[in-house]
Amino acid sequence: MSGFEKSGVQKGPRRVFRLKYLVAAVVLVAVILVGVSTVETVAPLSVVSESVTNQGPQVAYATFHDIGNYYVHAQCTNVNATRMCPVLVSMSLTADGMLHDSLYTRSLTFKVNAPGTTLAVEVDTYSSPATSYPVAYGVDQPLSPYVTITTPSNAPSVTWTFMIIVRNTPVIDGKMDLQIIGQAQVVDSHFLGRTYDLTSGVMQLTDY
Repeated sequence: MSGFEKSGVQKGPRRVFRLKYLVAAVVLVAVILVGVSTVETVAPLSVVSESVTNQGPQVAYATFHDIGNYYVHAQCTNVNATRMCPVLVSMSLTADGMLHDSLYTRSLTFKVNAPGTTLAVEVDTYSSPATSYPVAYGVDQPLSPYVTITTPSNAPSVTWTFMIIVRNTPVIDGKMDLQIIGQAQVVDSHFLGRTYDLTSGVMQLTDY
């Protein structure tokens, strides 16, 4: 066998060997891309609050297991005459005394079960430093107005707090009667972390 033929026989297996590695690498990259695409298209996980607790007639919070709490605090004065009530709203990412440093709140929604009621978000926020944020208004069936606030940043474990003005507040027997549904979208910032759509039970607030 000539030197040229020997060289050809020796190089053949090496080329096959390299080709196998190349094919394996291409397949691996394809699998990773498919996996990442799948993660990005996974629908958020819907979570309903496990409990709603009142701390007096004007304060309530909904607890979401191992995620945090959605708080509402009505600060009404003479609502029977003004028919207007400021409500402090916040989403805390603390559960069982532990702060979740991998979670962040993407958006927060405040909804009132009261036809004819209108909502407005105060210009100044309780964030530090104060910053602008997108706000969207809408009405759910049956005629429940809501406002959704998109948080200004994805900073983990931050408690966002906003003041929402409720106009044409429902009044029964001379007392304010607010039935509130709180919603929030919370994201786990870990790789392959889930997105959670939180919905509270009804939080009922009234006057003293």
